[in-house]
Amino acid sequence: MVSKKVIIIGAAVAVIAIIIGSLYSSYFSGFNSAQGKDENVKNLAANIDAQLQRRYDLIPNLVNSVTGYMEFERELLENVTRLRTDWQRAANVNDRVELSNQIEEALSKILVTYEAYPDIKADQQVTRLMDELAGTENRIAVARTYYNDGVRDYNTHLRTFPNNMFNESGFLGAGPWGLEPYTPYEATSAAQNTVPQVDLES
Repeated sequence: MVSKKVIIIGAAVAVIAIIIGSLYSSYFSGFNSAQGKDENVKNLAANIDAQLQRRYDLIPNLVNSVTGYMEFERELLENVTRLRTDWQRAANVNDRVELSNQIEEALSKILVTYEAYPDIKADQQVTRLMDELAGTENRIAVARTYYNDGVRDYNTHLRTFPNNMFNESGFLGAGPWGLEPYTPYEATSAAQNTVPQVDLES
């Protein structure tokens, strides 16, 4: 006849085994899900990069077209050009997000200046470029919304229990996931107030 002590030990072992099995199941399930969400963010980042590239392809022509009118804004123009180069060389998504936000703020200053210089608005080449920039900004806004939704889903997945436990410190010797959260795109207040509106009759 099995003693009560053996039964208790057996039950304890079974409970521990169930708990460990559940933790490992959560670990691998959460990790695999995180990988899928990570790939989704990278795909969305590639989509927004394609739209941002359209924006930045316009910058050299835009800078060249307005330089003659904006002699006092030369430092601003040079800064936009430098940031564009840095964006093209950025090594990861978060760096590109940060640089893109800086470029957006710098471009917003050019747009404010554009509105203040009647001679610039009378230049058909500049007007055409501003019109292209306006269309590009609309496409960027849509792509950025999808990207930020994906980032929010991924970051929330990493922060919620039990995934935060596995990712930040590891558990039961399984080791941490080592996954980093992504930075969302955030339009600057200046950029939000200076969305390019081209008046072809000006």
